[in-house]
Amino acid sequence: MEKRIENSVRIFRDENVALETEEKRLAQKHQTVTGSMSVVYEGRERTIPEMGRYLELPDRAKREESWRLTQARLTGDRAELEEIFDRMVRLRDSISRNAGFENYRDYSFASRERFDYGPEDCFRFHAAVEERIVPLVREVNRRRRDEMGLDSVRPWDAIVDPRGRPPLRPFVETSELESRCELVFAKIDPVFSQWFREMIGLHLLDLESRPGKAPGGYNTELLEVRLPFIFMNAVGRDQDVWTLMHESGHAFHVFEMRDRDLHYLYRSDNTPTEIAELASMSMELMGGEHLAGTFYGEEDAARSRYDHFLSIASLLPWIATIDAFQHWIYTHPGHTREERGDAWEKTYDRFSPGTSWDGLGEEKRFLWHRQLHLFQSPFYYIEYGIAQLGALGVWSRYLADPGGAVRDYRAALALGGSKPLPELFARAGLPWDLGSGPVESSGRALRRILLP
Repeated sequence: MEKRIENSVRIFRDENVALETEEKRLAQKHQTVTGSMSVVYEGRERTIPEMGRYLELPDRAKREESWRLTQARLTGDRAELEEIFDRMVRLRDSISRNAGFENYRDYSFASRERFDYGPEDCFRFHAAVEERIVPLVREVNRRRRDEMGLDSVRPWDAIVDPRGRPPLRPFVETSELESRCELVFAKIDPVFSQWFREMIGLHLLDLESRPGKAPGGYNTELLEVRLPFIFMNAVGRDQDVWTLMHESGHAFHVFEMRDRDLHYLYRSDNTPTEIAELASMSMELMGGEHLAGTFYGEEDAARSRYDHFLSIASLLPWIATIDAFQHWIYTHPGHTREERGDAWEKTYDRFSPGTSWDGLGEEKRFLWHRQLHLFQSPFYYIEYGIAQLGALGVWSRYLADPGGAVRDYRAALALGGSKPLPELFARAGLPWDLGSGPVESSGRALRRILLP
């Protein structure tokens, strides 16, 4: 607590209050722009999250049609998003220099209270992912290309089932999503099921996608009553199941901290993001072991798990891409839009999953627009990579010793932000390391599942 207070006093500047208010206003404008995006497809208005359903269809022509329609809609707001981001970069650079920092990257590490790792550790993570995970993803995509009989994997081919099976549809109504997730949580620990039922009873879930609703999904804490609230955009996809398990992990973290004595250290906004995301990602992987008999039969449950582990393997290079791009952006604050686009393409190609963007140069160049963290929460993304490595460790322990893994997982969550990150990870039975060791072991586990 003392370290946090000293840090906040050190970086605070009166002149930054107005700048941070303006930054929040721009973030709200970004959310308004993206939240209003929709397209008319097959006779009715559809949100951008809804359009993701069509990328799972076996009909390649329909996948491409829906993808291009979505991209055309995103292009319509491209200039406004670029202007918003330009202003954000200038504001953030001014904030950091007012506080005595050379750049916003270094200011962000201080403001995010990253006491246990720095930029060099992030570079080690980038290099390890490039060496250990990127080749795996490219190999999986080559197999996808061959299974589908394609010359190359295009952006609209990335998530469809390569065997031509119809997309998984685990529920129709969100009430089904809720009730079946409750059964999953009961299999992990009855306490989780009890907490989830409490959330349902108190109407602390807003799950359904609708026109005008902001995109994305998250859990937040209602601070006065110290209860979690889950917001997401469910449209009946398999991914929605994993998203709700993820956000429920955050919610259970709130419950674990709720009755602690030192409230400052046991609230969501004073808990390190790395351990918060460990809570959510671990819940995904433990819950994924119980999809059979709740959402699916054995075959579809195995397929859902395979797709999720593929998404993890694909996510790690994307995290490295977004994080490395942010390091460039804020250590080059005077860059032009052209330079920013060049830096993005160079970074993307470094970690590319092997997707072909031939004839889609503009779409590729502005692909980063889809990552809301770049606008809303700068430098809040590497945490997902750190947490994902930890979650794979929790999952491995859960397979060998479910009771012990859940016990240590809950004990780590109950500590809130009262201990440094290395101690929080140790309490969960995990090493604290952003380098090649955990990335290599994670890569081996992913390879066993994806390329048996």
